[in-house]
Amino acid sequence: MDKSLRSLALASCRAALKPLVRMLLKHGVMHREFVELSKQVYVEAAREDYGLRGRPTNVARMVLLTGMDRKEVTRVKKQLEQRSEPASARSPPQSQDRISRVLSGWHQDPEFLHADGAPLVLALEGPARSFAALVKRFGGDVPASTILSELKRTGAAQVADGTVRVLRRNYRLDTVDAAALERAGSVLRDIGRTVVHNLYRGPREQSRFEARATNVHIPRSALPEYRKFLYAEGQAFLEKVDAWLTAAELAEKEAAASGAQRVGVGLYWIQSDEATE
Repeated sequence: MDKSLRSLALASCRAALKPLVRMLLKHGVMHREFVELSKQVYVEAAREDYGLRGRPTNVARMVLLTGMDRKEVTRVKKQLEQRSEPASARSPPQSQDRISRVLSGWHQDPEFLHADGAPLVLALEGPARSFAALVKRFGGDVPASTILSELKRTGAAQVADGTVRVLRRNYRLDTVDAAALERAGSVLRDIGRTVVHNLYRGPREQSRFEARATNVHIPRSALPEYRKFLYAEGQAFLEKVDAWLTAAELAEKEAAASGAQRVGVGLYWIQSDEATE
């Protein structure tokens, strides 16, 4: 049974790795670089997850768990301790979350809405009902100019004659650049954490919602209608979730003191690749 589960774990890993390797190939990442990265992740996961009494795992136990020799584990462990890790690798994607918060506030806070509920066109500066005031309320310590540049770059807002008009509620990146790759890692990490939590959660831990709706007999001719349906209904659902989260959130100082969690939900399109599946 253990051998069968081990084989299934490897098969699942292979399925998950294929799109990731395609991404790496597109950016010129060679096999040796990926091997070195996998060693780092092995040591990192072994160190974090298998320590005794809440302490990091020692080198001897990491050698046993990873199958790497002691010299290699020590080298990689030292490398991990010395490196300056990108914020996206360990911390929540705060800059992206704050941009999303600004867009949500622009669509929900009555101060920034018309009487009919439509978002106002905002002056760039001003003590109230301005873009600067919006960012001050929802953007934390990120400068308004930084958030505005990102909203303009991704097509979420438009600037004209000293005013800012919001063009869409959700923050998404449609071009492959540094921020898009950072977001891709964040999305894949979120999905992976939920799947792994559900597989190995303790008897007293609750599962995290994860479900799919698929059908293997959908003609390509139906895809335009499916796209229209999914984008409309998916966006409507995410807006409901966003409104619930906004109503439940704590003030920034209170959240830091209470150990608040980053929670949410993600939706993604599923479609087979005929060339490989």
